[in-house]
Order: sequence, then C-alpha cells, then structure tokens
Amino acid sequence: MWVDRLTGQRIGHLPEVIESGRYLAEIVTSDQSTVNLGASGLLVDDGSEIALVDGQRKSIRLPDKALAQKVELFERILETIDSSIEDEIELVSPLMPEGVVDNDSHLNSFDSKLLTIIEAGHLHQISMRPRLDLHYEEEVTDVARAKKLARGALVHLASHSECWQRQTLTGVIPKRVKARFSDDDFNIYENRVYARLLDKIDQYLSKRVGTLRQIQSAVSEALEFYGTNDRHHRLTEEICRLWGKAFTQDSTSKASEQLSKTLDKLENALGIIRGLKQRGLYLLVSRSAQIGDGLHLTNILSHDQHYRHLPILWNELRNIVGGKRITPDERRERNEGLNRAYSKYAGLVLRHALTPYLGVKLSSTWAGFNLELKQVGFNWQLLVSTADTLSEERVLLEVVPWMGFVGRPVDFYSLQNEKQNYQPLRMLAWPNLCEDSLHSNQAVAEGAWVLLSPFDLYGVERFGYLVDKLLQRELVSDYGRALIKIPAKTIGVAAQLSGLEVSAEKHEIKVLDALAPADFAKIERSLVNENALEQAWKFKKRHEEIMELQKCPICSGFVKLKCQKSTGFSIDCNNCKTQRYLRTKGKGQEYEQILSGNTEFKKVGRRSFIFEI
Repeated sequence: MWVDRLTGQRIGHLPEVIESGRYLAEIVTSDQSTVNLGASGLLVDDGSEIALVDGQRKSIRLPDKALAQKVELFERILETIDSSIEDEIELVSPLMPEGVVDNDSHLNSFDSKLLTIIEAGHLHQISMRPRLDLHYEEEVTDVARAKKLARGALVHLASHSECWQRQTLTGVIPKRVKARFSDDDFNIYENRVYARLLDKIDQYLSKRVGTLRQIQSAVSEALEFYGTNDRHHRLTEEICRLWGKAFTQDSTSKASEQLSKTLDKLENALGIIRGLKQRGLYLLVSRSAQIGDGLHLTNILSHDQHYRHLPILWNELRNIVGGKRITPDERRERNEGLNRAYSKYAGLVLRHALTPYLGVKLSSTWAGFNLELKQVGFNWQLLVSTADTLSEERVLLEVVPWMGFVGRPVDFYSLQNEKQNYQPLRMLAWPNLCEDSLHSNQAVAEGAWVLLSPFDLYGVERFGYLVDKLLQRELVSDYGRALIKIPAKTIGVAAQLSGLEVSAEKHEIKVLDALAPADFAKIERSLVNENALEQAWKFKKRHEEIMELQKCPICSGFVKLKCQKSTGFSIDCNNCKTQRYLRTKGKGQEYEQILSGNTEFKKVGRRSFIFEI
C-alpha cells in the first residue's frame, strides 16, 4: 500500500505517471521490485524518467530543463540552511544565507582566468588565425585543373590511353592526368578543443548569469524593505529582522553592488563567447566532433602562445563544475535527503511563525490552551488541547512539505478548491519554481497550496497568517456563550459584579469582560465550594481568553474590550492602531482584525485578516 502525501489517502496502485516525493510506502522492503524507494519509504527519482515500482515501469515527471539552474540553486540554499539548523540552538533565518550570496557574488578562479584570457585576446586570435593542417587528395582530372602531379602520375598515364589527347613521335600529349589537390583542414584536434571549450563556457556562463540574476532579484527585494515603501513599518521591521539574521543592511547593500559588478563582467564575457561562436574558426569545426573529459596535451596546446591557454581554461572549468557524474543510487539518496531537509525547513518556518505563541520551544501554554508543534514523518502538525484537562489533542493545522519542481497536479488542484473549509486545515507547501515570479506577495495561498521557499521574503508571514487565523478562531469562538448549570449561590455572587451577564432563571453566566483579581477569585471559590468543578474550569478558561484578548496581538500593549450586545465586542489599540471586531453575521459570527485600516497582505502581512465562525 502507498500513501499519497498530497491527498493523505491510501492507495493500492500508483498511476502511470508519478511525481517525485509524492508517494510514501507504508512498508519498506528490501526486494528489487521497487528500486526508486528511499530508506524512509519515500518514492523519489534517480535522475531518469523511468521508475521501477512493484515490478512495473512508471514514468516520472521531471522538472523542465529550463528550471535546472533554479533547482540547483534552491537545493544548494536548502542544504546550507539545513546544516545551520543542525549547528544552531536558536532559530536561524529561513531566508537566503549570506554564505551562498558571498560565494556567488565574487568571481571564482575560472571566472578570473577567463576574463584575463579574453582581455588578452587569445580566443580572438585563435578564431581569426587558427592552426590548420593540409589534407591531400589524388584525383584524375583535366590537365587544365591540375597544379601538381600526384606520385605515380606518369605510370598512371602510360597505362591509361583513354587519358591521352594524342600521341606524337616524341611522346604523349595528355588530356587527363592524376593530380594532387590540397585542402585546408581546420578539424584538427586543437581546433576541436577550442570549439567544444566555447560550448562548455557558454553553458557554464548561461547558468552562472541566471543564478546571479536570481540572487540579485532576492537581494534587491530585501533592499526595498530598508528604503521608503508603502508597506507598514511593522511588516518591514519583521522581514528586516529575519533578513538581518543573515545580512545587515550594510552587507546587503555591499552584496548588491558586488553582484552587479560580477554580473556585468560575466554578461559581457557571455556576449563575447557567443560572438566567437557565430564567426571564424568555430563555424569551420564539425559540431559532431567531440572531446573526452581529459585533454591530450599536444605540442600546439603546450607551446603555442594562444592555444596553450585552452587547457588552462578546460581544466579549471572541470574543477569548478565537477567532472564526475553521480550514479542513479547516489542521486536517489541525495533526493531523499533533500526532501528530509525541505521538511526540516518547513518546521523552521513554522517555528518562526509560532514564535508569538511558543517562543523558541515546540510546545507551550497560551490563553488556556496547550499548543504543540510536532513532526509526523515528513509532515508537521500544530496540535491544540485545553489546559488543565484530559481532553484529547486536536490537529489544528497540518503542513505537507512537497519538494516538487513540477507543476501542481491538475486533478488534485481542482479537488482541493472544492474543499476550502475542511478541518483540520491541511496545507501543501511547495517551492513554486514553475511560476514566473518566486516572490509572490499578493496572496497568502492559492487553495490548499502555499509557497515555501527561502527566496520568499513573506514566507514566515504566510504561515503566520494561517496560524493567527486558526488560533484567534479558537480564542473568540466561545465569547458570549453562556456557562450553564451555575449554582444559585454563585448566581447571587455574580449578580453583584460587573463584566458578567447573569440569568438567575436559567442559572447561566456569560463572561463578557475581564474581572478584577478579587472578583475572579470570588466566583471561582464559590463554584468550587458548590462542587461545580467543571463550571469552575470553564469559567477560568473563558476569563483567560478575555485576558488574552485584552493584550494587543501586534504591539502586546493593554487594550480595553468593549462588549456589544453580549455576543460581540470591539477592541481598539491606540498605540498601533489595530482594530478587532467580533460581530453577528447571518446565523453565525464574523471576526475581523485590521491594522491601521489596511487589509492588504502585501502591505501588512499576517496582521490583518477576517474569518467567519
């Protein structure tokens, strides 16, 4: 049996086309009927388009080749962050690490050598004045075309009378002779090295420039948060704080400048290389002429003033990009490790999002609730239970990290759109490398899909938005609900206190506002003395919820709750201008939180939202 991680359903047989990292085996066996199975039971690709599953051949959807550069950079960043999670006790930044930017923003050894050789003109000289060989061919042709007789031309003429023009007393006047022709041969070994080296440099620089552009885009977006913009200052401060765990503002500016300089140099070099491929020697060398990984150092490659630079570039490029290809088994193990790292990365982002509730811990108590963030396999669950009781834990949020570099499955996407409000909330986190932009900040999520990527500056804000909505729903869902079966003595005590709505006939109490400590103690003591332990616990819980509501979720300042019609309230924070409302809507209720009158996620992040109860 298999588990489809995206749907959470158990299936007996896999479809003909599968996605890497989507399916998990319930039982991991050591037989050879499924060769793409990792040690954890996760079905991942090994770099090929075919997988052997349960003895059957299945097709695997691989990422588009145009995404190769993005995928490689994403994997490199993910591995860097993963190693930091192992080393650091405190929460590291989930954004792009400084080490990756520093390594890529400076010229490496190959870049420097290439620019020096291009500037010296060695490649241009080879293109315009290449070494060549003479290729000789012998052919019987008209006398008028023959410039040089071939060896044995007289013997051939003597034995072939059909080549005679006429015969005289002194000899033969030829009509056709065996001549020797010479052609320039540019397809020598050294020129093939030159042509294939240009191909390798073109491929390398295209990938390198694409990587730098992507990094520069992320750094430039981060710089926008340090400057003047239309985003709320609390959003910019939080994102700058996370970015500042990896970069300071000064180092970000310097990194941006260095990236621009390096990018300009390499883009210019790429233009020169592509220009050399469109003229001169490159066009005269056969495209089918290939060179092995190791070069044979001929006299020309060793001593010619221009050609001797080709082996230097060839070997240096091989050292940079790596000459050894990994085996399918190694690739499969690495892909499984990357999926585990992506799962840990999802946990890191969730821990940042839950910091207002859990701090740096994985569990804590908040407003009378026990909260716990727990990893279950590759997934993460936010569990909630009521404090001081034996009530079972409920899964409030489940995040399924899927490191899929392909498009979202169409059938599953449409299915999830029909199930927006199921509980617990189940979100599918993915890198979203297939879209044109990696930095979508217009919407929190799309259906059940939410972006999870170190390129996304809004990553913690997205998951914070989801967490805040769920926990605020838990906080306000019982407001204005009556506590029933209250003893008569307690009713008498409660009738004398403000903040409570008492119904003596129904023996009910509604907790609408926070009580003074002494008044709270009176009610709790009265309920305990009357042996109404369950009511005492519920009264304490409602009061803890109201106490939490009187703390502003944005600035943590004290605010006054204003009850409205015993089923709703309004709370205004004069410090940060946050407004919260619980009001009746139809047969239910609606809760809204607004920061400074702005509800756009792009401008305020997780700080404004609305939901129905």
